[in-house]
Order: sequence, then structure tokens, then C-alpha cells
Amino acid sequence: MPRRRCVGCGRIAPKSELLRIAAACDDGGRSRRAVIDPAGTLPGRGAYLCRARDAATTPNPECLRLAERRRGIARALRRPVTLDPEPEPVESIR
Repeated sequence: MPRRRCVGCGRIAPKSELLRIAAACDDGGRSRRAVIDPAGTLPGRGAYLCRARDAATTPNPECLRLAERRRGIARALRRPVTLDPEPEPVESIR
């Protein structure tokens, strides 16, 4: 089973226990924003966060706070990204 590291707390866990974050282009492709990819099918690199206990598509608030403070999402995606205060899942591009 594939294992990934949470970019917030650093916990290593099976991929199925974490929530994938991917970079998505805004209008014109100039700026990129980090979006939740629950299906794990968006193209490109992914960053992973622990899931909240009560929701399958919501990141753990503490891990999200740590990832923002440490710039872990941008580092994992290898590009500057903006993150919505309340990130919402997006549907697959395919």
C-alpha cells in the first residue's frame, strides 16, 4: 500500500488516510491555487494532508494551519500557490 507524508504534521500514513491537494490553474493559467482532489485524479504533483475526523473531504484544521505556516503545500507542489481559507473539493478534469 502506498504511503505518503502529511505536509502539515509530518505523519506518514497510507495514501487512503490522507487528503490530496493539487495545483489548478486559474483563468489564463497565470496564477495557481491549491485545491482538494478527493478522487486523486487531477494532473501534476500532489501534497497530502491528514483528513478531518468527521469529514472525508475536509483537511484536519491543525495540519492545514501547520502546512500554511511552514509553506509545506507550495514546497510539495514545487510552485507558489494560493490556498482558499475554506478549501472546497473540485471535480476531476477528466
